[in-house]
Amino acid sequence: MNTNFYLYAAKKPASTPRSVYLVCRLKGRQLRYNTGIRVIASQWDSKKMRVTAHHERNTLNNKLAELAAIAREYEEKLPLTVKPTQESFKNFFWVKLKMIEEGKTFFAVVNNVLDDLPTRENRNHEVITEKSMKKYKLVAEALHKFEEEKRKVHKGFQLDFKTFDGKLIKEFDWYLSEGKDKADTKRGIKPRAHNTVVRYLEILFHFFCEAKRKGIDICEDFQDYDNHKIRPQNVTITDEEFEQIYCHKASNERLENVRQLFIISCTTGLRYSDLETLQAKHINFSDEVIQRIQHKTNMSVDIALHPLLGKMLQQNNNMLPKPICNQDFNRYLKELFKEIGLDRNVQISRTVGKKREIVDYKLYEIASSKMGRRYLCSSLYGKVPERTIMAMSGHHSTSAFHAYLCNTQNQEREAVMNIWEQQYSHLLHDTLQPTKEQLISLYEKRLLEDDDLMQPSSASFL
Repeated sequence: MNTNFYLYAAKKPASTPRSVYLVCRLKGRQLRYNTGIRVIASQWDSKKMRVTAHHERNTLNNKLAELAAIAREYEEKLPLTVKPTQESFKNFFWVKLKMIEEGKTFFAVVNNVLDDLPTRENRNHEVITEKSMKKYKLVAEALHKFEEEKRKVHKGFQLDFKTFDGKLIKEFDWYLSEGKDKADTKRGIKPRAHNTVVRYLEILFHFFCEAKRKGIDICEDFQDYDNHKIRPQNVTITDEEFEQIYCHKASNERLENVRQLFIISCTTGLRYSDLETLQAKHINFSDEVIQRIQHKTNMSVDIALHPLLGKMLQQNNNMLPKPICNQDFNRYLKELFKEIGLDRNVQISRTVGKKREIVDYKLYEIASSKMGRRYLCSSLYGKVPERTIMAMSGHHSTSAFHAYLCNTQNQEREAVMNIWEQQYSHLLHDTLQPTKEQLISLYEKRLLEDDDLMQPSSASFL
């Protein structure tokens, strides 16, 4: 179906505004719709069928594009056995335009959610953070680009909650996984990691729930879509490597500052958002405790002052290192690890796009701020109660806490071996109780030995 726009009332003077009509032919019938746009002849391009030389030409042309898309949607939804009529054609436009006015189209709902984010609260009744708002905006941009890609194949394609079924969700999933909305992959843009795509789809499903709350008909396939996260393989340093970092003298002031920040992270388990805002007033040297309100949870934590941290701060006249942004910290930390020689091989299994792969890294290549928090949790695990560690790290659930544990397999294996050693020590060291026959044989052997001792030697008669 060809959709055209024409300027009517050609007999009117050139300076008189004229109405723009949408005209199309479907199943042998001509259908017309008055767009409501009125321009003079000099402001209309009859070849391009668009408004020109008008101060609102972009807005008007966007409206014409919307109307053309509605006309194509009418053709797609018209049953094969039904003939189109002028009345049904107009009614279809009125219903769709009413939805646009009432903010019930797909992107109207998306934009409404984005506009309301600053005043909304999350499930913990906390204000939505700037970081979360940025993720919502990224998903909205990806949806716009996805729609543009679909239009290259299906002319006039528009995202709609009712037709956004499981098949289309899967297409969007693959689209995100390959990173096609970011830039051409030939330019070095890497596909998104699996868990990043999962977070994007969670936000998309939030848009679905918001549309349902507004009374908009939606496809319910999103509720059954398999969208589970894969727990990432965490890596941290060992006790020996921590000692190397603590005793190392950095080659310059920048790396020394990062070294001290990382030691604070390893001995306190603070998130980086709390680490970069840590001040001397939070440290009570007399009671040897660090007290502060966590940025993420808004909860107070009491952390015992590690003796090595106390020693380092005393050497600095109780002055804390200079805070830097997380990105710079991670970059400088990699330099520090490489300078120290922390280059052991680490194998990490990761999902990028839709491919599961095992990648070999040097430890300094994957150094990050989270390693310090993981080190504290892992080094204390099995030595003190979990609740004690969780109180220091600020974790509320054991599942979230366990996600930070690294290098605990050796600890668990040693604990099991110690239990078995104690339980079966009498078997392992041949300390079984002898049987009756063994006791009799041992008794007879000792009697013979006693008789030999009682026999006088030949030397005694000489």
